[in-house]
Amino acid sequence: MKQKNAKRRAAAAVAVGAVSLALTASVFAAVKGDVNGDGRLDIADAVAFAKYLTTEGTVTDAEAADYNGDGVLNAADLTLIKRAVGTATQQPDPGDNPETPVSDGTVVSMTFGASSVTLKNAAGETVDAAKADNVKVENGTYITITKPGELDADGECADGQIKVEVDETAYPEAQVTLNLRGLTLSNQKDSPVYVSSVSDEFVLTVKKDTVNTISDGTDYKNADEAAGAVYSLDDMKIKGKGTLIVNGNCGDGIVCKDDLKIWNGDIRVTAKDDGIRGKDSVRIGEPDAEDGYDALKVTVKTQAGDGIKSTNDTADSGKGFVRISGGTVQIESYADGIQAEQFFEMNGGDVTIKTYQGSSYTGSSTGGGGGWGGPGGGMGGDGNSNKTDISAKGIKAVGLYVENSDTWLSMGNLTVTGGTLTVDSSDDALHCSGDMTLTGGTMLLSTADDGAHSDHTLTVGQGAADCYDDVTIVVTKGYEGLEAKDIIQNSGTVITHVTDDGYNAGGGSDGSGNIGGGPGGGWNQGGFGSSGSYSLEIKGGFVLVNVTNGDHDGIDSNGSLTVSGGIVITNGNEPFDCNGTLSVKSGVWIENSTCRNYMDTQPSYSVTGGSVNAGERITLVGSDGKVIVSFIAGKSVSTLRAGGNVSGASFYTGGTLSDDATYFQTIFDGQPAAYGGTLSGGTKSTGSGSQGGFTPGQGW
Repeated sequence: MKQKNAKRRAAAAVAVGAVSLALTASVFAAVKGDVNGDGRLDIADAVAFAKYLTTEGTVTDAEAADYNGDGVLNAADLTLIKRAVGTATQQPDPGDNPETPVSDGTVVSMTFGASSVTLKNAAGETVDAAKADNVKVENGTYITITKPGELDADGECADGQIKVEVDETAYPEAQVTLNLRGLTLSNQKDSPVYVSSVSDEFVLTVKKDTVNTISDGTDYKNADEAAGAVYSLDDMKIKGKGTLIVNGNCGDGIVCKDDLKIWNGDIRVTAKDDGIRGKDSVRIGEPDAEDGYDALKVTVKTQAGDGIKSTNDTADSGKGFVRISGGTVQIESYADGIQAEQFFEMNGGDVTIKTYQGSSYTGSSTGGGGGWGGPGGGMGGDGNSNKTDISAKGIKAVGLYVENSDTWLSMGNLTVTGGTLTVDSSDDALHCSGDMTLTGGTMLLSTADDGAHSDHTLTVGQGAADCYDDVTIVVTKGYEGLEAKDIIQNSGTVITHVTDDGYNAGGGSDGSGNIGGGPGGGWNQGGFGSSGSYSLEIKGGFVLVNVTNGDHDGIDSNGSLTVSGGIVITNGNEPFDCNGTLSVKSGVWIENSTCRNYMDTQPSYSVTGGSVNAGERITLVGSDGKVIVSFIAGKSVSTLRAGGNVSGASFYTGGTLSDDATYFQTIFDGQPAAYGGTLSGGTKSTGSGSQGGFTPGQGW
């Protein structure tokens, strides 16, 4: 069931009600509680209003339906209407649960004190705990909600609990909504909020302009033999425009054993272990038709676990995923920022993640880069000795494996189609054992390991070859930029500043492709090797690769390497390196390098330039005087080379771009790469076109 936004529906219904009253004024006057506008108050009004609250019906006269006059149509009005028509003891509940009677003992609000809870009904009358018909009270401050409905909670209690235990057989479509209106609730020996059973879902609404805090103890086990400050065995939804602070002092912060939806609110979670965990799924900022997420902000900080995770590993279930579609998400985690057992998807929102010590981490695993890292760990002999022993990735999609084996079966996919993603991680910024698809949004990645790693296919962009702005990926710091068995770039902008390879299909001769180390780690039944069925194809978009001095490749493939479109600038010891077929013909490509050692085949070039200093602007100008591409040199080199669709072009250093130049991105530096427009004040750079004075084994 999904209850629509009451205020919005009420506004629409008021207009309808006004017309109805105008037409019928000569026949009868409006009657309080007359929901259907027939001039009388009876059981039909209660039935109509109950259906309205479950989105199955309409309200003819919203003003009459607002029985308590608070401007909101909700369960409290329904209770008063049913009482007014005498259904309390004579008629079954006309809503989703006809077995539920409504009486003066129906509790709609709970105010917690140090040793007791004040219960009130819809009329504002105090309800004796012994006479309450929808809640049970034990030990003064332990409340169990036993029937469907909507209840408010406020007050302060250091030893209390709100438990939901609704018989799913008696109430097969039950929903319990708990409105937090300024509640501070702690429990040292159990989960303060614990949902044992509810057939539909548990809705936790954080009311506007309220601050609510839920905290558990440091050493306990709840009825599920686990720990979590907010813990639900059934579906749970969190929404509202207030603030919810969750302190998971024993284990996790928020736990849902089914589907967890976070639609709205300022949700702040700190946890000893995992911050937010939904077994089947975690969905953030993905509202139904009438909800929004304009106030959605999720903040997570963990001491030892992951930030946000889903854990369902049942094949073909469609479960085990994390999806972010809106809002602001900030994660500071000890381990993975986000871990999805089967797949991760981001369609919008603003996500910031920092794991462990971030990209500033310096150290090595106990295995010298060969640590296991657990399922999806991705650690192993990849040539990067600067590794953590823990899996501390920004986002990880684990995948499904043969039990007790590193043999991958399926899933482990990671997709980003929109939003802004910023990652500062000590492990891979993005990692998946399946396919990675990055077709939209902006990603700013800083890592002590790889920017984006897929054990299978990594696809960038979905637009035409000359589309540069559908997706932007900037690896500001990393060991390798983009790494996968197969890499395809259709469009978009990719800029990498790394210490090894900018692009790596299959891994290089230093073993950087042997991404082994457990399920999802890239072993892939043997792992990446120095040669094999690997491919790297750049069909379009913009690529700017900077790698540090030494035996590091700009664009490297252990199989075939093809550039058939776009603009590619590669600053590497070996600008293009592959063990298979090399085809670099179409598009525009520029080698900003000193040498081309170890290359069996080399792409042909038609334009050469002289030396250039690091930090200098380099511009390739076409025969028509228009700028083909302009960028900042990542390091000093002796020779510039260009090929592809650059006949008659010339290199220039320095100068100023005209105002009509189009910039590829503005999120990394103050002088980004650009194309189009004209150049003024530059100096033409000429060179001999030599290969450079480098011999194998010579240093820079």
